[in-house]
Amino acid sequence: MLLLGVFAWTGCDSGGSGMDDSGSTLDQVRYDLEAQSNDGALPEGVGGTVTFWNAGSDQTIVTLELDGGATDANVSHPAHIHKNTASEGGDIAIYLTPVDGSGGGGTSARLVDRPIDELADFDGYVNVHESVENLGNVVSQGNIGANAEGTTGEGLDLVDDPRAVTYDLSANTNDGSIPDGISGQVRFQELTSDRTIVTVSLDPGSEDGSTGANVSHPAHIHENTASEGGDIVEYLSPVDGSDTAAKSSKLVDRSYDSLVSFDGYVNVHESVENLGNVVSQGNIGANADDTDDGGDPSY
Repeated sequence: MLLLGVFAWTGCDSGGSGMDDSGSTLDQVRYDLEAQSNDGALPEGVGGTVTFWNAGSDQTIVTLELDGGATDANVSHPAHIHKNTASEGGDIAIYLTPVDGSGGGGTSARLVDRPIDELADFDGYVNVHESVENLGNVVSQGNIGANAEGTTGEGLDLVDDPRAVTYDLSANTNDGSIPDGISGQVRFQELTSDRTIVTVSLDPGSEDGSTGANVSHPAHIHENTASEGGDIVEYLSPVDGSDTAAKSSKLVDRSYDSLVSFDGYVNVHESVENLGNVVSQGNIGANADDTDDGGDPSY
């Protein structure tokens, strides 16, 4: 269950003030996303929510949750914060993390290097698309910040001195569109006493930083070592092939200690459609050497 289902919503509205009704800095604000009819694989679209969570003085965790969970589409759904109102339209201002259509509860997360009050004042809107290949098919949309009435709620009970660890992911040769694979890292960052933010970062070595693929790359935590193989135990969020940051995050309902001792490995795949083509892979937890990040508070 994602955090959206854990904290009770309050009845207060935040109409782009960056503050709650008491004048204090926001801890959390949620905006509704409306289903958009389109000519793609999800013609009726899908509703949802986008939520901003205060993660410190200069960072915000932005989560997406689609109504009904995973869409059962054979793609991942990229998402962005755009400038202006939805009716005006505008350029992409911030890449969000795609939502895996095949599983994972229809959720994703992204740590954005902007304070929550700035996002709550932002002149923008959110689009969720059918796929990287079919960006013209918008399946969910909603105004945010200065352009919408958000619903405020309780924030995250963040730990005081978060621990973090990074594991290397090795490029994995395969028979797909990225035959040499892509190296990268997966990072576990302690968030609360029982939740961890897991970030996958890829190092494609391209000029603009993206993988250049016309798909999103789904990722999962599997049980056992990579050489043994094992079932999926946690859906992570896909990496958008057009994202110049080449990263994604997911809020996982497991404590940091349970993950760093877990008998598992991570796979990053070419696409939802071509899961057999693993482009990046690495052992984690009990099966790997790790790099202690020394409590670096950036996710």
